[in-house]
Amino acid sequence: MLTWLNTAWDFKAAPPEVALFPLACFEPHGPHLPVGSDGILMGTIARRVAERLQARTFLLPTWPLGTSGHHARQPGVVYLNFETLWAVVRDVVTALYEHGIPRVVVLNNHGAALTTTTRPLGNFIVKTAVRQLNYEVPGLTAIWVQPFAAAREALRALFPSACEEVHAGAVETSLLMHLAPEQVRPLPPDYVPAFSPAYLDFTSFNNLAPGGVWGRPSLASAEKGAQALEAIVEATVAYIERTFAQIAQLKERAAAHAAPEQQGKKSGT
Repeated sequence: MLTWLNTAWDFKAAPPEVALFPLACFEPHGPHLPVGSDGILMGTIARRVAERLQARTFLLPTWPLGTSGHHARQPGVVYLNFETLWAVVRDVVTALYEHGIPRVVVLNNHGAALTTTTRPLGNFIVKTAVRQLNYEVPGLTAIWVQPFAAAREALRALFPSACEEVHAGAVETSLLMHLAPEQVRPLPPDYVPAFSPAYLDFTSFNNLAPGGVWGRPSLASAEKGAQALEAIVEATVAYIERTFAQIAQLKERAAAHAAPEQQGKKSGT
């Protein structure tokens, strides 16, 4: 694994085959977790994923800001416009490709166990940015994934509340209890709104969960956090390896179909 602590000579001697670009968000996490919780989680998850990937991996520093406009005007939030995050992803991935790295993984913050790997929770523009990069740069294979969504089955088995949690609930609190217990303050009451997370498309997070908690932090523990971290890393690595393998098969199939057509054009038939 290569990181920002390696020299350019290290990159020359062992060129990376995959780059891992983790994104976080900088936003309120109730009265018990720091506003930089996502950065703590994504930095750890990304490093452990990079260490387990089969290909030689370049782990980039965690980008700290996302499109947290649904927390606008709340204390401690700092966020980017959609267009800005689009440009960040486009420019970073393009630079990596020009560096000679043909495969890039964008870890699009952590997501949630109540979502799937096809629709992100937060940072929605990242999916569009990655898709456009794949369309516009034929030699590139870029994917995005949210680790909690990749591990949703394991997290739902470990946390009965995972299927209803969006923010600062049992999953995130357990992970912080495990990784940075000194940063966790007394737990607030559980709170799960009587509305679907889909309503975040229509109104602010504060209107739906005024205390900054959408989940059940009372069910958190450091022990569960350790188990959750292992499940998240394992599922994310499996998702990345499987997705890259499937895309490679699709590209090989497309190339095989295109070859006879190209040969026909050359021969004039």
